[in-house]
Amino acid sequence: AIVVARRPPPTRLWLSALHAPMLLDSVRAALASRSQTLLPSLHAEGTDCYRLFHGTTEGEPGCTLERFGDLLLWQTFRDPPDMDPQELLPRLRDLVEDETGVPLRAVHWNARQKRQRSREGVLVPPGAPLLAAEHVGSEIGLKYRIDVPPPGRDPNLYLDFRAARRWLAANSEGRDVLNAFAFTCGAGVAALAGGARHVTNLDFSQSALDVGRENARLNGLPAGAFECVCGDALPALRQLAGLPTNTDRRSRGGRGRGGGRAGNRRASGRGGGGASSLAPRLRQRAFDVVVLDPPTWTKTAAGAVDLVRDYQSLFKPCVLATRPGGTVLAVNHVASVELDEWVDSLERCAKKAGRPLEDVTVLPPEQDYPSPDGKHPLKMALARVAAG
Repeated sequence: AIVVARRPPPTRLWLSALHAPMLLDSVRAALASRSQTLLPSLHAEGTDCYRLFHGTTEGEPGCTLERFGDLLLWQTFRDPPDMDPQELLPRLRDLVEDETGVPLRAVHWNARQKRQRSREGVLVPPGAPLLAAEHVGSEIGLKYRIDVPPPGRDPNLYLDFRAARRWLAANSEGRDVLNAFAFTCGAGVAALAGGARHVTNLDFSQSALDVGRENARLNGLPAGAFECVCGDALPALRQLAGLPTNTDRRSRGGRGRGGGRAGNRRASGRGGGGASSLAPRLRQRAFDVVVLDPPTWTKTAAGAVDLVRDYQSLFKPCVLATRPGGTVLAVNHVASVELDEWVDSLERCAKKAGRPLEDVTVLPPEQDYPSPDGKHPLKMALARVAAG
């Protein structure tokens, strides 16, 4: 189904728009490269959620094309093509079906920049297509609820994080796992499906956690081992690590010496925003695996998150909450942050906190996120805490 908004023909298009014929040619080339080996291997393992076109490195920066089960999602982050979406969307769907042989029931355009959605006289994205009431996508055999994303917001599943979920599914058996900034709990689902003893999902968005619980139910995972905590993450992380929080310091009337910046980050993954309550009071606990995938920057009543200038204030409590020999799966998706410098900052932070790292293994995104120079914007590091 292709549902578009009923409106008069647009009087003008964006300036500096992408040229639609060139876009279609670039998408065709990307599909051809994936159809030979990558897509068959993903389908064979039970994955039907993946990126079909990575515009930044495949010819058209500022747009992406992704499959989520029956949904084809086209996203624009800059100026969209110079073609009416009522014409372009069916052509994208036909192109994907012809090149891959995958039938798709719905195609949707998600304009990520506000000015694409609301400026007077500028094209507005079509209305959202209708999907099944319980539409799901699959990844390495696990099911995830997939909704059409609200205008300008992220889909329910971060596809570039598949490599991390794959690692968790293969390395969580018998372990206690903390999933911070859990969003819809994809990492927690993968860990519990991989045999984790208990998973704690931490996020500021109750609605995102509700989707996470639904994801656990879809996969038949035990609800008793799948804990969801709603609240700001930094106070929660500091409590789990046994560190004072900003609230603790204010109540004592002093600044305290908890180390790092006690800013609280809003806990809804990378995209999102909005107000949240402080985390409920948590006791100090230790985990075998801690997943840290924060947003780029955000500010709440408890403090701020800044992945460029102050990643350490997030990483320190995670290291302290990790058992000796355990692993922090740390994530930074800021393109301007250099991988080597970031890894070095993790090692220095852990050493200063008295929990030196045994080693750090970089986990690159998978092949549907090509990077000719190997410098992926998304950086994932498996930081193993020394056992002694």
